[in-house]
Amino acid sequence: MQICDREIGDILQRLETEGLAESTLVFLIGDNGRCHIRGKQFVYDPGLQIPLIVRWPGKIKPGQVKDDLVQTIDITATILEAAGITPPHPLHGQNLFSDTVKNRQYIFAARDRMGSTHDAMRVIRSKRYKLIHNLMPERAWLQYSGYKEDNYPMLAEMNVLNMQGKLNEDQAKFFAPSKPEFEFFDIQKDPHELNNLAEDPALAAVMQELLRELNRWRVSIKDQGVSPEFRAGSTPATYPTRSLAEWQECLEVWKPWVFRKPGEKVRHPFAKQ
Repeated sequence: MQICDREIGDILQRLETEGLAESTLVFLIGDNGRCHIRGKQFVYDPGLQIPLIVRWPGKIKPGQVKDDLVQTIDITATILEAAGITPPHPLHGQNLFSDTVKNRQYIFAARDRMGSTHDAMRVIRSKRYKLIHNLMPERAWLQYSGYKEDNYPMLAEMNVLNMQGKLNEDQAKFFAPSKPEFEFFDIQKDPHELNNLAEDPALAAVMQELLRELNRWRVSIKDQGVSPEFRAGSTPATYPTRSLAEWQECLEVWKPWVFRKPGEKVRHPFAKQ
């Protein structure tokens, strides 16, 4: 974060030096959600939310925090409109400063192939509710992912604890061998998305409304869903991906790197040659 802060400072200082600061719209964003086992690559809020900071002297009052429902695809539409450019075709995104975004009811997201790991999830979210449609519910959330198993030491730690029966009920949910087709959450009451309300009759009408909007969006983007080729073209979806002994061995391999001292040179245990 210190390196990032210095690099951003260099860019902003260059804009000042060249006299461009007052006429430049600056966006600072992340490229994916939180790098944790239930974050990046998954569609819970930690996997979808990224930082979004915008600077535009004379146009945006500093220090504001907005809770509008926005998506990164809105940035393209915002830049084009700020530059006075009409796109040659309609965009899915909207100008971040428009009434359309201010009054937006829903945002959408999707997950499909991640490397050689195939899964398919579709998401609609309002300010209060989120509906996830798992198009491949037969697959575990933690089917094999080479990227995660080679880069997330906490994944090894949590798998060991799960197979030893040491996780609590909420922690163990993510290690199930399959998923429900639908996950429906009240984000205001359940910000960690642990209590699936998909079978709650009191919220059935709300869930069906979100599902209709989600399906409408899927049609609008020509969503291909899950083809036989997609289903067949992934790494094996067997779960768990390792035995307890193998996960314990993996965890031990991680420890010298995880617990290295400041300045100590320790090779990443799964670094490519």
